[in-house]
Amino acid sequence: MKKLVIWSILAITALSLTACAATTGEEAMKVKCPSCGYEFDVERYGS
Repeated sequence: MKKLVIWSILAITALSLTACAATTGEEAMKVKCPSCGYEFDVERYGS
């Protein structure tokens, strides 16, 4: 049972990291402020 839990946690972690790391290839990316909800564009570092 421990192995199943560990593998599940690893799989969920890997999926969440790949979802966060996905890029669209645009020059600027949209960022939304979590407190006020304002959206603005930010240029990527190193592009």
